[in-house]
Amino acid sequence: MVLQNQGTFSDKYIRILRDGFLTMDMAQNILVIKTVSGMAMAVAAALDALHFSEMVGCIAGDDTIMCAIRSADDTILMMDKLKKLITG
Repeated sequence: MVLQNQGTFSDKYIRILRDGFLTMDMAQNILVIKTVSGMAMAVAAALDALHFSEMVGCIAGDDTIMCAIRSADDTILMMDKLKKLITG
């Protein structure tokens, strides 16, 4: 039952990512994500809840998130993972 609940939560977080995400770009080990206005904090919370091993943490404003990623190579991996989640 716990696994089912975790799956349900993951689905909700992925839905938040899909609803709020606009674009992303990288600067070395920093991933910058642009969101719909007012959605950055929700998307950042969803990213934190999904526990990506590449991500150290993130800071959100109104429509922009800055994510600290462990390395530039991990940033590329993280972008690929997010693209797959967002596009389904």
